[in-house]
Amino acid sequence: MKILILYFSGTGSTKWIAELMQSCLLHSEICTADLFSVENSTNLNLIDYDAFIIGTPVYHGAPSNMIKKYFDLLSPLSKRTPAFIFNTRAWCSCNTNRLLAKQLLKKNIITVKDRDYQTPASDGALILPVYKKFFTFEKNIHAKIHRDCMDFLEQLRAEQLYGYIPRFRFSSIINSPNKLMGQMITFKIFLHQDKCVKCGRCIQNCPHHALKRSKSGYPLFLIAKCENCYRCIHHCPAKALSLSKRTTPKKVLSFYK
Repeated sequence: MKILILYFSGTGSTKWIAELMQSCLLHSEICTADLFSVENSTNLNLIDYDAFIIGTPVYHGAPSNMIKKYFDLLSPLSKRTPAFIFNTRAWCSCNTNRLLAKQLLKKNIITVKDRDYQTPASDGALILPVYKKFFTFEKNIHAKIHRDCMDFLEQLRAEQLYGYIPRFRFSSIINSPNKLMGQMITFKIFLHQDKCVKCGRCIQNCPHHALKRSKSGYPLFLIAKCENCYRCIHHCPAKALSLSKRTTPKKVLSFYK
């Protein structure tokens, strides 16, 4: 079997999960497993694969815009292909998997398994750096991911491919004010010039092209393009970017650099 693991990752937790999944699959010795971010997968031919694993972070109770845009542009596949979809979230994933499964179904990709994993929160780590939970993965996550991957392989091997749309989660109703606010408001990212070394990493690594180099060499923030993934802040080697004019981040998710 040929399995494609396709994901988008802001600061790195979804990438970490995807890499762990690839390792689990390759150790099974019954399949090949290719791993790609949607940021560098333009030349992929999805029809070459027997199954997919598709991962996204949760942004405001929904899949990342990068994932949505990738599948919006994808032509429907000529064969029905099974998929295991997952999301990474801090608190509540709401209907992220449900929304993604509906979009995939239009492309002839059927969801046969879905899961969410609690991971470090890119926004919470900046807003409440004293809260340790915003920097940690859920307990026993390695074992959980291994079980999920083996279960997915067993489904494929037994051809128990009953596609479904994940159930509606009522937590999305409770979370709707937060979701609406997140969709309407994009927080400005501030540059602290006294710390900036003009390395350009934030510009090069921004998945949304929301930063560009100014004439003075400093990064210039384009708020209209930002999705608040905060990769630029967490991956800045000089901690020169922040959500506050007054202070720079006390702690960042440096584990993913």
